[in-house]
Amino acid sequence: AGAQTPTGRDGKPVKCTKGRAVLALTNMRKRLVMSPDAGALQRTFVEMAREHSDCEASAKAGGDLGKVAQGELPRALEDMAFGLAAGEVSEPFESPEGVHLMLRVA
Repeated sequence: AGAQTPTGRDGKPVKCTKGRAVLALTNMRKRLVMSPDAGALQRTFVEMAREHSDCEASAKAGGDLGKVAQGELPRALEDMAFGLAAGEVSEPFESPEGVHLMLRVA
């Protein structure tokens, strides 16, 4: 398998390096975990996903992947999703699709 050229939701090549993406997500996570309650945490996550996600479908949905069962997500996403407690925000993590931040709501 050859190297992939990641593209943003506009179809153009992503110009951000993986290191910069991890740093940006780390800073977003810091802001999220300072949220005063679960509602504020979720609202802030939605706003950030809409503004920053390179995945068009996820960005439009505010980062919401919907209700998922095991076996429905790519392995790295599934491992993270089912490893988090409800209301927990992941550390930035990598998958073949890119670098992610995940909030488990239920």
